[in-house]
Amino acid sequence: MSMMLWGKFLSVEWRTGTGIDIEWCQSRPVWTQNGITGDMEALPFEGMIILLPCIIISYGLPYTFDDEGYE
Repeated sequence: MSMMLWGKFLSVEWRTGTGIDIEWCQSRPVWTQNGITGDMEALPFEGMIILLPCIIISYGLPYTFDDEGYE
């Protein structure tokens, strides 16, 4: 499940783990799918990820690089 909240993506997913962890990341790879073309690609993710028993909650944005930095 994924939704936009205050300009960023909030996503909740199932996981096969039982630990509890919080991480703030700037370059974690995530799979994204273009809603228009259906193409899938891996992009870096900048945001917060909360790992709970059986659940992953992520909040942030994937981004791409251009010649001047990232957009």
